[in-house]
Amino acid sequence: MQAENMTADGKIKIMVASSVYGYEDQLNQICGLFQQMGYYPVNSHYKTMSTDPSMSNLDNCLEAVRNCDAFFGILRPFYGSGVIGDTSITHEEMKLAINLKMPRWFIAHRDIRVARILLKQYMFNEDGSPNNDFQYQPTRLLDDIRVIDIYNDTIQNDIPPEERVGHWTEEYFDLDDIKKVVQTQFSNQNRILDIIEKMNAL
Repeated sequence: MQAENMTADGKIKIMVASSVYGYEDQLNQICGLFQQMGYYPVNSHYKTMSTDPSMSNLDNCLEAVRNCDAFFGILRPFYGSGVIGDTSITHEEMKLAINLKMPRWFIAHRDIRVARILLKQYMFNEDGSPNNDFQYQPTRLLDDIRVIDIYNDTIQNDIPPEERVGHWTEEYFDLDDIKKVVQTQFSNQNRILDIIEKMNAL
């Protein structure tokens, strides 16, 4: 059994998507953990993402997603740089992984879920439509309201609950939580290969 995009030496390529600035040390540890477990982590900060100089940064990142076997998305309470138009590159990477129905795992910082619950009454009208008058000012805990949009995308908030598939988004608080999720989900490579094969066949 082999995934389509494995490296020449047979390692599963997994995209590690996350905002970078302020989290460089964490990304080094997370990607290093994947590497120790026998995977090939693809991440621009970790210097493992191939780029084509004829393409934009966004297109390079999206092409990297397409060329991976699996996807690990880390939602942080900071939206990240690389905002093009209405969304960041990291957000676009996560949306693409969802749209491609890739084998994907998401984890979201606890503050995002809490902010989503607290701000929901202001973000939406009573009929559920968006409140266009709502404006959010950046805070130390949450720099951009669009991190809630990413969370809603990963949990497939716009799809009826009974139709959602692949919408599990684990909650974390610190780096130890992230490492524990990585070890729990990815320690058995045969299991991951089975999931990749099953989802590629859909």
